[in-house]
Amino acid sequence: MPKLTKTLIEKTRPEPDKEVFLWDEELPGFGLRLYPSGRRVYVLQYRTKKGRQRRAVIGRHGPLIPKPTD
Repeated sequence: MPKLTKTLIEKTRPEPDKEVFLWDEELPGFGLRLYPSGRRVYVLQYRTKKGRQRRAVIGRHGPLIPKPTD
């Protein structure tokens, strides 16, 4: 998956019946969750000590945006 940029995030369209995930190629576990409603939230995916996979919401897209690259 490519690096998450504001342009990529905003041009990605939601699927009508399922959630879409975009994962950053440079920062493992960092991604964007796109809901069918169009809501976009940043997530962090990680594993616990027992090996269970978890996702934590960092914040909504809009108030938070990826840092522009120079």
